Amino acid sequence: MSFQEGSVPRRRAGTSGEGFGADFLVLDAEGRTLRGLNPTAARIWALCDGQRTARAVAEQVASEFSTDVGPVLTDTLRFLEELQRRGLLDEVRAPAGAAPLEET
Repeated sequence: MSFQEGSVPRRRAGTSGEGFGADFLVLDAEGRTLRGLNPTAARIWALCDGQRTARAVAEQVASEFSTDVGPVLTDTLRFLEELQRRGLLDEVRAPAGAAPLEET
């Protein structure tokens, strides 16, 4: 599945992320580590709460890092797809105009 700007990313159950000094580590449910997220990637990870669209995540990051949303959105979508490929993120699809689905 390919992330679009209207997709709603959510961290997969059992994953976790934590900063250690200058590094930010993400663990999947099996305890494998994705290392070295930079501050922008760590912020994207933190915003993937199942409540915001990919566009809203990119807009928030662009605002916080004082940059244009266009390139941030492109990079965010690629990064979300990589997180999904690594089993760290799910895409929650919500009907147009509806709130994102809640995790059960």
